[in-house]
Amino acid sequence: MTLRAELTVPEDVITPGEALTAHLRVWNESRIVDAYQLRLVGPPAYWPDAGPDLGQLPVYPGNHEKINIPLSLPRDSELTPGPLTFAIRVASVEDPAAVAVPEADIQVGEFHEATIEADRARVGGALWSSNLVLVENTGNATATVRLRVAPEAEDAPLAVSLRRSRLVLKPGEQARVALMTRVRTPMFTGTAANWPILIHLEQEHAEDASATFTHRQRPLVPKPVLKGLIMAVTALVAFAVLWISPVGGKKPKVAAESAKGPTQMEAVQQEQKKEEDAKKKEEEQAEQKAEKDKKDKEDAGALKKKTVPISLVVSSRPGGKLEDSYVVPQGYRLAFKAVQLTGSGTGTLFVLVSGIQQASQPVNSPKEVPIPETLSPKEKEKVTLRLDCQPPPTGGQSPGPGPSASAGPSAGPGTPSTCDATAVIVGELIPLKGPDSAEIKPPA
Repeated sequence: MTLRAELTVPEDVITPGEALTAHLRVWNESRIVDAYQLRLVGPPAYWPDAGPDLGQLPVYPGNHEKINIPLSLPRDSELTPGPLTFAIRVASVEDPAAVAVPEADIQVGEFHEATIEADRARVGGALWSSNLVLVENTGNATATVRLRVAPEAEDAPLAVSLRRSRLVLKPGEQARVALMTRVRTPMFTGTAANWPILIHLEQEHAEDASATFTHRQRPLVPKPVLKGLIMAVTALVAFAVLWISPVGGKKPKVAAESAKGPTQMEAVQQEQKKEEDAKKKEEEQAEQKAEKDKKDKEDAGALKKKTVPISLVVSSRPGGKLEDSYVVPQGYRLAFKAVQLTGSGTGTLFVLVSGIQQASQPVNSPKEVPIPETLSPKEKEKVTLRLDCQPPPTGGQSPGPGPSASAGPSAGPGTPSTCDATAVIVGELIPLKGPDSAEIKPPA
């Protein structure tokens, strides 16, 4: 049975978050009424809430039907700009061997978006405080942002500074920027005051964003401590008055001994020890800061996870190739999500991962190949689709029921047949190193 299908999409660039309509035409060139099962293949298969199945499309003999397929691109930073290939698998209900998989490309555009927030909503201190500004590029293109920070009140006795004011972030990348608040006019005593601080984020191709946090300025001497000092001084004065007064009791004696205390040598040694302890503490803090900066730099340059569609095509036609491979990029390993094999003709398909055969099936038998979760080829390893095309049966008749199975002159013994096959693979590239890397569980 002959099956022909065509998939078209608008040539316009579609920004993530927008919708488009794909058009599918299916021709029934057989002599019977047939229905065709439709299923999305590729990344768009995960977008609709109802799943990849699109239902059935009935077509009368000699006619064709058109169906509109609405798609909404998710506003996700992992949806990279450029052509996004997807397909629709069209399978006959009457003849399961009749399958067509038309493909089309969606032109994905760029979108710019970033978020900002303070790590702590409230900080406090009598002389200074510190906080972190968290910035994330939620768009799908590299973004350049600038940060500005200042107290909301013009009369606030604060000076606020950022460690970095300009950031360049890749899609999905996050950054943390240290922020320091210094009190220019400290309070000795009194009631604590709250000062809101505004953080403003400016973007080149998107709307600005902002976040706020509060610095609580505390007095140098809190009220409980001040009350305690007043009580202690009052008690000391009262005790001294009673001691020197006639009512106080004994007459004070004149001290004949000299005041006791450390010698000059001991005082010098104590001062040297304090300086050595302070220097050692500064060296330890410098080492901790260097280690933190090194880790932040490594995290900023680490590779990120991304979902990739892979299409492998083999054919015995002139100009075709019997083997097609995909090589895992440098620094990644490939985790399989779905592998769909389709084809036509007489022969056998072989799927090899890292040179080891994982599956084989007849060319004209569509199938979803299960790939073990623990099988994950690493950088420079290959995923290969190999075609072994076999000659048609002798006797001049092509396989298939009915008079329509014979489409041309009979092929003699040993004449090679024409085979076509496609493997549509949806996988996820996972970095071998960095925060997004994940260990592979050993097989049971």
